[in-house]
Amino acid sequence: MIKRYLIHLYPKTFSRAAVNGTLLMGGLITALFLSLCVTGVLLLFYYSPEASSAYSSIIYLEEKVFGGRFIRALHLWSSHILLITIALHMVRTIFTGTYTVRASNWKLGYILFGLMVFEAYTGVLLPMDQLSYWATKTGMELVNILPFGEYIRKLLTPDDVGGRLTLIRFFAMHIALIPLVCVFLISAHLYNVRRDGGLHPKSDTAKTKSDPFLFNLTWFIAAAAVTVPAVLAVVSGAPLEEPADPALPPNPAKSAWFLLWIQEIVSWKAWLFNPFAVLFVLYFFLPDFRRKYQPETSEWFSKNDASVWGLTLFLCAAVLVLTAVAMFFRGENWSLVPFYF
Repeated sequence: MIKRYLIHLYPKTFSRAAVNGTLLMGGLITALFLSLCVTGVLLLFYYSPEASSAYSSIIYLEEKVFGGRFIRALHLWSSHILLITIALHMVRTIFTGTYTVRASNWKLGYILFGLMVFEAYTGVLLPMDQLSYWATKTGMELVNILPFGEYIRKLLTPDDVGGRLTLIRFFAMHIALIPLVCVFLISAHLYNVRRDGGLHPKSDTAKTKSDPFLFNLTWFIAAAAVTVPAVLAVVSGAPLEEPADPALPPNPAKSAWFLLWIQEIVSWKAWLFNPFAVLFVLYFFLPDFRRKYQPETSEWFSKNDASVWGLTLFLCAAVLVLTAVAMFFRGENWSLVPFYF
């Protein structure tokens, strides 16, 4: 049945030149997203989105349901890997210069990246343990520094982090609203790939039958999307601390790992984040700024696009360093320590 579906999904022939890192990472992102949907549905059978019972439902899932602990960990690690993969996918698009050739897909992917980060953030609160509560609480403090931040915070957390309305709002966004928008955008993204030549680049007229190469490649990507997070789920599991206690903040209180670099910047001066926020918005319009740069084929680190990939490389390094500092070298009262984990 799946093969019949793939026959309709793929063209009868393709060009091997089109099978590159971008295609593989795009396939991996799609497979991870589907895996998250499946594991998320399984978790729905036992999770209670009530502030008073959310934590106990996670305990029940982990201790009483066969495979429950593994499914939760698989969902968590799939989410982590998805964020890393989509970030690498976008960076690769910049480093190879293809963002200018497929401008609409760059913008769709950029919105998807922001939605995936927000999707991960809304899922952080759901266990309602100390770790998730204070990570969400810290994240909301970071929202305050954004333009209209106070309005956004009130919209997301009407009765503060951990309140009944806030948990239901995060739950609804996490399981329905954001995934539905992502499905629509992913479909549009894949449609654009096919429309723009996708597996049939104009520069390569050599054709190969899709069956069995593309079908086998699909199985390989699907296996990787399940196997890698499954191994990490078995080895590391998913963290679960004591029930959330608003009166007992940890020291230091850290946000979700993908927001730590922002927390580190804000710990210096809040206004220092403003240039990064402006750059984040400007990157959406990157193809519009680079209309004169239209490479015929993708080229890694082209001299003609050095200003863009050079700035991107610097920003990526800065985010990695800031994340590492916040994650491993911040101790009590956010003081620098030799190593903290």
